Amino acid sequence: MTGACVDRPHRETGSAPGVAMRPSRFMLGAMLGFAGVAGASVFQCVLAQAEHAGHAFVACAATLAVLGLASYRWVRAQPSAIRSLPDGIAIWNRTGAVRYTRIAGCAQWSGRLLVLTLLDARERRETLVVAADSVDAGTFRQLAVQARRAAASHL
Repeated sequence: MTGACVDRPHRETGSAPGVAMRPSRFMLGAMLGFAGVAGASVFQCVLAQAEHAGHAFVACAATLAVLGLASYRWVRAQPSAIRSLPDGIAIWNRTGAVRYTRIAGCAQWSGRLLVLTLLDARERRETLVVAADSVDAGTFRQLAVQARRAAASHL
């Protein structure tokens, strides 16, 4: 069984020294599904009140625009690379800046999604969502084990 410390092609020179994170199809699908259900709900609610499809369409379009913009900003704010460290994780953003954080807690859903609560140097909390399809299987497994150990030490 291969681990997350095996040399991988994306760890060659010229790239970030961590494991590259890809956009998750699972998360993009979930955001698209949520936006669709929310847009349809707004359309139905406004149509029931105003009894005019034009007003309902405008409200639905505004809802979809706001949710689409929020989704776009969330996707752009996701890290481009991640690396597991003995005392936490290192996260690279799109500009190449690195942040070192500690894992304070975690939640894992059936090997598909891992939500990490991270603490930075100033003890500020932030949440990182890692879908299984955004990193390779070995890295996801290593992050899950490290997160469970770190969360158990904070209890």
